[in-house]
Formats: sequence, structure tokens, C-alpha cells
Amino acid sequence: MIQKRSVTKVAFLTFLALLLLNGCSSDYSGVGHGGSAGDQYTYGTGPNNTKPYPQQEQVNLNGVSGAKIRYESVPKRGNKDYNVLGKFYRVWNGCDSYIEEGTASWYGPGFNGKATSLGEIYDQTGFSAAHKNLPLPSYLKVTNLENGKKVIVRVNDRGPFHGDRIIDLSEGAARALNMIGKGTARVRIEFISVGFGGSLKNAFGTPAVAPSLSRPAASTTNTAQGSFKTVNNAKQNVNYTPAATLGNKIYIQIVASRDSNKAKELADIARRRVHHSVIVSTSQGISRVLIGPFNDENTARAILEQAKVKGFPDGFVKKF
Repeated sequence: MIQKRSVTKVAFLTFLALLLLNGCSSDYSGVGHGGSAGDQYTYGTGPNNTKPYPQQEQVNLNGVSGAKIRYESVPKRGNKDYNVLGKFYRVWNGCDSYIEEGTASWYGPGFNGKATSLGEIYDQTGFSAAHKNLPLPSYLKVTNLENGKKVIVRVNDRGPFHGDRIIDLSEGAARALNMIGKGTARVRIEFISVGFGGSLKNAFGTPAVAPSLSRPAASTTNTAQGSFKTVNNAKQNVNYTPAATLGNKIYIQIVASRDSNKAKELADIARRRVHHSVIVSTSQGISRVLIGPFNDENTARAILEQAKVKGFPDGFVKKF
């Protein structure tokens, strides 16, 4: 009788342990997309009355590379409810918890160098994404459910607006997930809530450093317009230079903005595409992203044509 009772007790404890284990494990099957959220709202990204499906546990960022997470204030631009193709989309301003599974796609050359919904220049080689409802900018961990690969992306654009896709990834992010050839993949996206100062509100772990893009070494190139030295920007940081110290020289101006963070981000993109010095000049609250200096205007114009091809169509030559 005692032996039978002991066996029964062991069986019960085993069952309880399995129950607790299953309860603590992550079961994300079907989260978010299309489920009823009450009051005529549905969970998941899309048009009309939608809400973010809340996360049940913290986001594990250990060893995940991609976009560098940092605190950013949410601007007015790109964060108002909007209409596209006859459909109304609600922006989830104030979102601090969101998870969803569905189909991801990626977008590249046709949009490269063009402005995103946040007003930034789209860099297809970076780790960014487009989402219909999240506030801009936002950070997400994206997991390819077909191969287990993961990446961190910064959402700075709107879309996709065709089919049932829940996110559009940059080419760089898509490569990290190994989904370039196929074009789409089933993914899980998890919101990363970033507090003031860069603290993580709903995530833990140390992200990995994203791999650097390969760039050619420095060399000297001769052109019909003159000679200039190219620069390996992989070993340089963007310089912040007061306008008064620019000297009587010639530069290519890419953009001028009152948002110093936006200027810094665009300068970082320029560093990855051009092989000449890139600086940010500040004067009276205006930050200018400049390539140069050049000794003569003809050389500057030759480099300007290259810069336009690489995604900076609004650049122009300027003498300080």
C-alpha cells in the first residue's frame, strides 16, 4: 500500500513538473495576427482598428546583431494616423509591448536612396524595416521561424501595403535572416521598449556587434578633372566641425537639418557609400552633412556625380 502511494506521488510530481515546464516555455503559435481584441479592435498590424498583441515575457537579445539600440524621442513626422490605397491605418503611439507572427518580405534597390516615412534616406544595406502601425522610430527583434536566424531592426518606414505581410525588411536585415533568395519568410517580431538613456524596459541580454561592411582600402584615383585621395571610412568616425573652421574650401553638401541626430545618421550612411571624408558642420542650430574638402570645383563636381548615383540626388557643391 505504501509502495503504491509512493508511485502515485511520484507520478503526480512528474506531471506537475511537466505542467510547470510547459507553462514557462514560449508558445508563440498564432500570436497576435487577426485575433479579436474587443471593442471592434483586432490584434496585429493592419488597417482600421488594430492593437498590438501584448508580450508575455521579456525579449532575449543575447548574441543578436543588427541595428544599435538607443533611446529616441518620437517626432510628429510619420506618427499620425494615415490613409493608403483607400484604407485607414492607426499608429500605435505609446506602444510598449507587441509580438506578432506572419510573413516578412524585403525591399531594396527600387527604394534605396529615397526618403523613408520618417524623413531619413533609406539605406538598403542597413538594418531597418517598414511597419504599418508602430511608432517611428521603433526597434524590433525579428526571428526567421524557418531557420532560427535573428536580427535587430530599426523601424523607420511605413508598409508593406500589399498582401498579408506584417513587415518589410531592408536588404541588410533580410541577408542576416538568410531570406534574400526566397524573398519572403515566416517570422516572429518582438517589440523592444527602450527607456530614457537606453535602458531596456522589456528585454535582457547583450546584443552582438553587427558585422562591418567590406570597403576597399584607401587609394589614389586620377580623373580628367583632377586627382583626389579616397578614404577608407571603416577606420574613421564622422567629425563634428564648427562652420567657422571649414576654411576657404569646397565641399559637397548632402543635407542641412536642425535635427543633429538625423544628420549624424545620414552621415553614417554616407560613410558606408563614399570613400572620401564625411563631416558634420554645425552652425546656429543647423547641422550640415558635407563630403570633402576638395581643392578645386571640378574635382568636387566629379565626386558629386558619384554621390548622386550612390543615393544622394540632392547634393550640391558649396564653397565655405
